[in-house]
Amino acid sequence: MELRTARLRLRPYQTADFETLFRRLVLDPAVIRFWHDYADPALTRDELRAMADRDLRTWIEEGIAAGFPTWILEVMDPALGPEGDFVGAAGVFPPENEWGPEPEVGCLLTSRHHGRGLATEALTAVIADATDRLGIPVLVAIVDEPNAASIRLVDKCGFAFERSYPGSDGQPCRRYVRRADVGERR
Repeated sequence: MELRTARLRLRPYQTADFETLFRRLVLDPAVIRFWHDYADPALTRDELRAMADRDLRTWIEEGIAAGFPTWILEVMDPALGPEGDFVGAAGVFPPENEWGPEPEVGCLLTSRHHGRGLATEALTAVIADATDRLGIPVLVAIVDEPNAASIRLVDKCGFAFERSYPGSDGQPCRRYVRRADVGERR
């Protein structure tokens, strides 16, 4: 199964995708600037890799095992680059007790694709799939307070601000909630 938008193809994540995800997202300082643990310039590539294996890979794989999809975003529109080129990843992830009992949505794009509306396009497709196919009535998005682009993204995608709180790393976060309309659920 795959999802399509006007400019993107979203295909299911496969284990082999992790290397590309690591190289194109985790190693890009512009992408991880709000991942405070990862943004430390003193970290070596090997240390970042160990962290990503422990945190990100585990989170994705546990989510998939629990029925929550992670999607790899690829170019479909030639104006963005070669067809099939890696754009990023988006998905629905298992609830974490710290943030509440609802599944979380997230989206990461390579820095060269920032500012083009692609995150909105991808996240809209992910939300529709989660609501329609998976029947998830409530989704959350956790955003670092200084991350203005992600705050605009969740606002465009119909999330409502719920509260601010310090995250596990002590950094200020915002919890946004999106409840599916009755007409959105099957």
